[in-house]
Amino acid sequence: MQLSKILTAVGSPVPPRLPAFLAYLAGVEDLELVDPRARAALHPLVIPVARTGEGVTIGLLRWPTATPNFPLPVVRVGSVGMTLWAASIDQLLHMELATRDADGEDMAGLAAAANRSELLYSAGTLAETGLPLKAYLLLKVGGLPLLYEELALKHHEKGDHTSAAVTAERAGVASKGWGRPQAFLSRLLEKQGMPDSGREAARAALSLPIWTLGAPFEEIALRAGWKEPITAQPYRTLAELPDKPVLDRAAHWMDVCAIEGGDWDALRPKLAELYLEAGLPQIAAFVGG
Repeated sequence: MQLSKILTAVGSPVPPRLPAFLAYLAGVEDLELVDPRARAALHPLVIPVARTGEGVTIGLLRWPTATPNFPLPVVRVGSVGMTLWAASIDQLLHMELATRDADGEDMAGLAAAANRSELLYSAGTLAETGLPLKAYLLLKVGGLPLLYEELALKHHEKGDHTSAAVTAERAGVASKGWGRPQAFLSRLLEKQGMPDSGREAARAALSLPIWTLGAPFEEIALRAGWKEPITAQPYRTLAELPDKPVLDRAAHWMDVCAIEGGDWDALRPKLAELYLEAGLPQIAAFVGG
Protein backbone atom coordinates (compact mmCIF):
# COMPACT_ATOMS: atom_id res chain seq x y z
CA MET A 1 0.00 0.00 0.00
CA GLN A 2 2.76 2.44 0.91
CA LEU A 3 4.57 1.69 -2.36
CA SER A 4 1.43 2.41 -4.40
CA LYS A 5 0.98 5.73 -2.59
CA ILE A 6 4.57 6.72 -3.29
CA LEU A 7 4.25 5.86 -6.98
CA THR A 8 1.06 7.89 -7.25
CA ALA A 9 2.70 10.81 -5.45
CA VAL A 10 5.59 10.93 -7.93
CA GLY A 11 3.22 10.85 -10.91
CA SER A 12 3.77 7.24 -11.91
CA PRO A 13 0.82 4.91 -12.52
CA VAL A 14 0.86 1.84 -10.30
CA PRO A 15 2.02 -1.10 -12.47
CA PRO A 16 -0.73 -3.75 -12.70
CA ARG A 17 1.82 -6.47 -11.94
CA LEU A 18 3.24 -4.76 -8.86
CA PRO A 19 1.80 -7.45 -6.50
CA ALA A 20 3.37 -10.19 -8.63
CA PHE A 21 6.70 -8.34 -8.60
CA LEU A 22 6.67 -8.03 -4.80
CA ALA A 23 5.68 -11.68 -4.42
CA TYR A 24 8.54 -12.69 -6.68
CA LEU A 25 11.08 -10.67 -4.70
CA ALA A 26 9.74 -12.03 -1.40
CA GLY A 27 10.47 -15.54 -2.65
CA VAL A 28 14.06 -14.88 -3.75
CA GLU A 29 16.67 -16.29 -1.40
CA ASP A 30 18.76 -13.63 0.38
CA LEU A 31 16.25 -10.89 -0.47
CA GLU A 32 14.10 -9.12 2.08
CA LEU A 33 11.32 -6.67 1.29
CA VAL A 34 11.86 -3.22 2.80
CA ASP A 35 9.73 -0.20 3.61
CA PRO A 36 9.73 1.99 0.45
CA ARG A 37 9.81 5.06 2.71
CA ALA A 38 13.20 3.99 4.15
CA ARG A 39 15.29 6.02 1.70
CA ALA A 40 18.01 7.34 4.00
CA ALA A 41 21.46 7.36 2.33
CA LEU A 42 19.91 6.06 -0.90
CA HIS A 43 20.05 7.72 -4.31
CA PRO A 44 17.31 10.41 -4.31
CA LEU A 45 15.55 9.06 -7.40
CA VAL A 46 15.21 5.47 -6.15
CA ILE A 47 12.26 3.92 -4.34
CA PRO A 48 13.60 0.93 -2.37
CA VAL A 49 11.70 -2.33 -2.57
CA ALA A 50 14.05 -5.04 -1.27
CA ARG A 51 17.59 -5.52 0.00
CA THR A 52 20.09 -8.37 -0.16
CA GLY A 53 22.06 -9.68 2.77
CA GLU A 54 25.11 -7.94 1.33
CA GLY A 55 23.40 -4.56 1.36
CA VAL A 56 22.45 -4.24 -2.32
CA THR A 57 19.14 -2.41 -2.69
CA ILE A 58 16.57 -3.45 -5.28
CA GLY A 59 14.43 -0.50 -6.24
CA LEU A 60 12.40 1.38 -8.81
CA LEU A 61 13.96 4.39 -10.51
CA ARG A 62 11.90 7.53 -11.11
CA TRP A 63 13.62 9.49 -13.89
CA PRO A 64 12.80 13.19 -13.29
CA THR A 65 11.46 13.92 -16.77
CA ALA A 66 9.88 10.54 -17.56
CA THR A 67 6.47 10.72 -19.20
CA PRO A 68 3.53 9.53 -17.05
CA ASN A 69 3.28 6.17 -18.84
CA PHE A 70 7.04 5.51 -18.94
CA PRO A 71 7.67 2.24 -17.06
CA LEU A 72 9.77 2.40 -13.91
CA PRO A 73 13.12 0.64 -14.41
CA VAL A 74 14.09 -2.00 -11.86
CA VAL A 75 17.57 -1.26 -10.51
CA ARG A 76 20.22 -2.60 -8.17
CA VAL A 77 22.07 -0.07 -6.03
CA GLY A 78 25.38 -1.17 -4.58
CA SER A 79 28.93 -0.08 -3.87
CA VAL A 80 29.68 0.92 -7.48
CA GLY A 81 26.52 2.87 -8.15
CA MET A 82 23.36 1.78 -9.85
CA THR A 83 22.84 -1.05 -12.34
CA LEU A 84 19.83 -1.54 -14.58
CA TRP A 85 18.30 -4.95 -13.89
CA ALA A 86 15.26 -4.65 -16.16
CA ALA A 87 13.54 -1.87 -18.06
CA SER A 88 10.26 -2.55 -16.27
CA ILE A 89 8.53 -4.82 -13.80
CA ASP A 90 6.88 -6.64 -16.72
CA GLN A 91 10.22 -7.29 -18.38
CA LEU A 92 11.70 -8.70 -15.18
CA LEU A 93 8.74 -11.01 -14.58
CA HIS A 94 8.73 -12.15 -18.21
CA MET A 95 12.44 -12.96 -17.97
CA GLU A 96 11.96 -14.90 -14.74
CA LEU A 97 9.01 -16.92 -16.04
CA ALA A 98 10.79 -17.87 -19.26
CA THR A 99 13.90 -18.85 -17.31
CA ARG A 100 11.93 -21.04 -14.91
CA ASP A 101 10.14 -22.63 -17.85
CA ALA A 102 13.46 -23.39 -19.55
CA ASP A 103 14.88 -24.90 -16.36
CA GLY A 104 11.79 -26.95 -15.61
CA GLU A 105 11.23 -25.12 -12.32
CA ASP A 106 7.87 -24.51 -10.68
CA MET A 107 6.37 -21.37 -12.18
CA ALA A 108 2.64 -21.88 -11.55
CA GLY A 109 2.29 -19.46 -8.65
CA LEU A 110 4.30 -16.66 -10.25
CA ALA A 111 2.59 -17.19 -13.61
CA ALA A 112 -0.86 -16.97 -12.02
CA ALA A 113 0.06 -13.71 -10.33
CA ALA A 114 1.74 -12.21 -13.41
CA ASN A 115 -1.07 -13.22 -15.76
CA ARG A 116 -3.90 -12.01 -13.52
CA SER A 117 -4.58 -8.77 -15.37
CA GLU A 118 -3.31 -9.79 -18.80
CA LEU A 119 -1.35 -12.74 -20.19
CA LEU A 120 2.39 -12.17 -19.93
CA TYR A 121 3.80 -15.68 -20.30
CA SER A 122 2.44 -19.22 -20.12
CA ALA A 123 4.21 -22.54 -19.70
CA GLY A 124 5.50 -23.93 -22.99
CA THR A 125 5.74 -20.57 -24.78
CA LEU A 126 9.53 -20.81 -24.99
CA ALA A 127 9.40 -24.32 -26.46
CA GLU A 128 6.82 -23.23 -29.02
CA THR A 129 9.20 -20.62 -30.42
CA GLY A 130 12.01 -23.15 -30.86
CA LEU A 131 14.49 -20.55 -29.61
CA PRO A 132 17.23 -21.08 -27.04
CA LEU A 133 16.49 -19.25 -23.80
CA LYS A 134 18.95 -16.39 -24.30
CA ALA A 135 17.77 -15.78 -27.84
CA TYR A 136 14.18 -15.71 -26.59
CA LEU A 137 15.06 -13.23 -23.87
CA LEU A 138 16.72 -10.86 -26.31
CA LEU A 139 14.13 -11.20 -29.08
CA LYS A 140 10.89 -11.56 -27.14
CA VAL A 141 11.49 -10.09 -23.70
CA GLY A 142 13.59 -7.12 -24.77
CA GLY A 143 17.12 -5.81 -24.60
CA LEU A 144 18.72 -6.87 -21.34
CA PRO A 145 22.07 -5.07 -20.99
CA LEU A 146 23.64 -7.61 -18.63
CA LEU A 147 22.78 -10.42 -21.03
CA TYR A 148 24.37 -8.48 -23.89
CA GLU A 149 27.51 -8.13 -21.78
CA GLU A 150 27.59 -11.87 -21.14
CA LEU A 151 27.26 -12.64 -24.84
CA ALA A 152 29.88 -10.05 -25.76
CA LEU A 153 32.40 -11.63 -23.38
CA LYS A 154 31.74 -15.06 -24.88
CA HIS A 155 32.42 -13.71 -28.37
CA HIS A 156 35.59 -12.08 -27.05
CA GLU A 157 36.80 -15.32 -25.45
CA LYS A 158 36.30 -17.09 -28.79
CA GLY A 159 38.41 -14.44 -30.52
CA ASP A 160 35.50 -12.96 -32.46
CA HIS A 161 36.27 -9.35 -31.60
CA THR A 162 33.90 -7.84 -34.15
CA SER A 163 30.86 -9.71 -32.83
CA ALA A 164 31.93 -8.89 -29.27
CA ALA A 165 32.06 -5.16 -29.97
CA VAL A 166 28.77 -5.15 -31.92
CA THR A 167 27.02 -7.04 -29.12
CA ALA A 168 28.41 -4.64 -26.51
CA GLU A 169 27.18 -1.68 -28.56
CA ARG A 170 23.69 -3.19 -28.61
CA ALA A 171 23.63 -3.02 -24.83
CA GLY A 172 23.93 0.76 -25.13
CA VAL A 173 21.06 0.93 -27.60
CA ALA A 174 18.94 -1.22 -25.29
CA SER A 175 19.55 0.99 -22.25
CA LYS A 176 19.79 4.59 -23.41
CA GLY A 177 20.74 7.03 -20.71
CA TRP A 178 22.88 4.50 -18.84
CA GLY A 179 26.66 4.79 -18.70
CA ARG A 180 27.44 1.17 -17.88
CA PRO A 181 27.19 -0.15 -21.48
CA GLN A 182 29.68 2.48 -22.69
CA ALA A 183 31.98 1.79 -19.73
CA PHE A 184 31.80 -1.92 -20.52
CA LEU A 185 32.49 -1.27 -24.19
CA SER A 186 35.54 0.84 -23.31
CA ARG A 187 36.99 -1.99 -21.24
CA LEU A 188 36.27 -4.51 -23.98
CA LEU A 189 37.89 -2.42 -26.71
CA GLU A 190 40.97 -1.90 -24.58
CA LYS A 191 41.23 -5.67 -24.10
CA GLN A 192 41.07 -6.01 -27.86
CA GLY A 193 44.04 -3.70 -28.27
CA MET A 194 41.97 -0.74 -29.48
CA PRO A 195 42.81 1.98 -26.92
CA ASP A 196 41.66 4.88 -29.13
CA SER A 197 38.21 3.38 -29.60
CA GLY A 198 38.14 2.46 -25.92
CA ARG A 199 38.92 6.06 -25.05
CA GLU A 200 36.00 7.31 -27.13
CA ALA A 201 33.63 4.85 -25.45
CA ALA A 202 34.89 5.95 -22.02
CA ARG A 203 34.27 9.58 -22.93
CA ALA A 204 30.76 8.68 -24.05
CA ALA A 205 30.21 6.96 -20.69
CA LEU A 206 31.27 10.10 -18.83
CA SER A 207 28.70 12.17 -20.73
CA LEU A 208 25.96 10.09 -19.08
CA PRO A 209 24.95 10.11 -15.39
CA ILE A 210 28.02 9.07 -13.39
CA TRP A 211 25.90 7.04 -11.00
CA THR A 212 24.93 4.77 -13.93
CA LEU A 213 28.51 3.78 -14.83
CA GLY A 214 28.50 0.53 -12.87
CA ALA A 215 32.27 1.00 -12.51
CA PRO A 216 34.63 3.18 -10.48
CA PHE A 217 34.66 6.71 -11.88
CA GLU A 218 38.43 7.09 -11.71
CA GLU A 219 38.97 3.98 -13.82
CA ILE A 220 36.72 5.25 -16.62
CA ALA A 221 38.11 8.79 -16.40
CA LEU A 222 41.68 7.53 -16.80
CA ARG A 223 40.64 5.42 -19.76
CA ALA A 224 38.99 8.51 -21.24
CA GLY A 225 42.31 10.35 -21.08
CA TRP A 226 41.86 12.43 -17.92
CA LYS A 227 45.04 13.38 -16.13
CA GLU A 228 45.54 12.77 -12.44
CA PRO A 229 44.43 13.88 -9.95
CA ILE A 230 40.92 12.81 -10.89
CA THR A 231 38.30 14.96 -9.16
CA ALA A 232 34.68 15.98 -9.52
CA GLN A 233 35.61 19.59 -10.18
CA PRO A 234 34.61 19.67 -13.90
CA TYR A 235 31.10 18.52 -12.98
CA ARG A 236 30.95 20.88 -10.00
CA THR A 237 31.85 23.79 -12.30
CA LEU A 238 28.99 22.87 -14.63
CA ALA A 239 26.58 22.47 -11.72
CA GLU A 240 27.38 25.96 -10.47
CA LEU A 241 26.92 27.74 -13.81
CA PRO A 242 23.87 29.99 -13.33
CA ASP A 243 23.03 30.03 -17.05
CA LYS A 244 22.95 26.22 -17.31
CA PRO A 245 19.47 24.68 -17.66
CA VAL A 246 18.13 23.84 -14.22
CA LEU A 247 17.70 20.14 -14.96
CA ASP A 248 21.30 19.92 -16.19
CA ARG A 249 22.52 21.53 -13.00
CA ALA A 250 20.58 19.01 -10.92
CA ALA A 251 22.08 16.17 -12.96
CA HIS A 252 25.61 17.52 -12.51
CA TRP A 253 25.15 17.82 -8.74
CA MET A 254 24.24 14.14 -8.68
CA ASP A 255 27.38 13.46 -10.74
CA VAL A 256 29.45 15.31 -8.14
CA CYS A 257 27.90 13.35 -5.30
CA ALA A 258 28.46 10.03 -7.08
CA ILE A 259 32.12 10.83 -7.82
CA GLU A 260 32.91 12.03 -4.33
CA GLY A 261 31.03 9.21 -2.62
CA GLY A 262 29.10 11.94 -0.94
CA ASP A 263 26.02 12.18 1.18
CA TRP A 264 22.87 11.76 -0.93
CA ASP A 265 20.74 12.94 1.99
CA ALA A 266 22.69 16.19 2.20
CA LEU A 267 22.08 16.76 -1.52
CA ARG A 268 18.31 16.33 -1.31
CA PRO A 269 17.41 19.95 -0.38
CA LYS A 270 19.47 21.34 -3.28
CA LEU A 271 17.89 18.91 -5.73
CA ALA A 272 14.41 19.68 -4.45
CA GLU A 273 15.02 23.38 -4.96
CA LEU A 274 16.26 22.84 -8.53
CA TYR A 275 13.42 20.53 -9.51
CA LEU A 276 10.89 22.97 -8.07
CA GLU A 277 12.50 25.72 -10.14
CA ALA A 278 12.24 23.44 -13.18
CA GLY A 279 8.49 23.13 -12.69
CA LEU A 280 8.54 19.56 -11.35
CA PRO A 281 6.86 19.88 -7.93
CA GLN A 282 6.13 16.16 -7.57
CA ILE A 283 9.78 15.26 -8.16
CA ALA A 284 10.90 18.09 -5.88
CA ALA A 285 8.73 16.76 -3.06
CA PHE A 286 9.93 13.21 -3.71
CA VAL A 287 13.66 13.90 -3.65
CA GLY A 288 13.32 16.32 -0.76
CA GLY A 289 11.36 13.91 1.41
